[in-house]
Amino acid sequence: MSADRSHVEVRRRFAVEPEEVFAAFAEPELVGRWLSPSPDIALSLLQFDFRVGGAYRFAYRLPEGRTVIVAGSYLSIVPPSRIVFSWIIEPPDEHAGIESEVTVTIARDRGGAELVIRHEKLARIDAIKRHAGGWRGALEQLAAMLAAAKGS
Repeated sequence: MSADRSHVEVRRRFAVEPEEVFAAFAEPELVGRWLSPSPDIALSLLQFDFRVGGAYRFAYRLPEGRTVIVAGSYLSIVPPSRIVFSWIIEPPDEHAGIESEVTVTIARDRGGAELVIRHEKLARIDAIKRHAGGWRGALEQLAAMLAAAKGS
């Protein structure tokens, strides 16, 4: 993981084809299974229109009962290697109003795939730390989901 004043970047290698990693971002039933910072934070897909110009809206239910809403739109989709989308947290969250952007890059790597997530325009150190931890946790869940699918 790298972080500077405005972005965070996380990398992970998976022993699956790039198309399988791409599908985890593109198919709503898969997104709902892993795109959460931890297993105790429930994700509900309120809207999911995976196409350039399409919008998404996710509700994250935190263990203490609070809900965080994240919304955005898909700016670029190049199967199976690249996805770019905006990421905006809605009020009343402390990071509401930060209009950030996520770039997902998936490359073939030694019989598997390397995933790089770069979350930019975060602008606040507390937002950078929160999203770095969130992406690391989400990639743990993605790894578990892909491993379980491969084993079945």
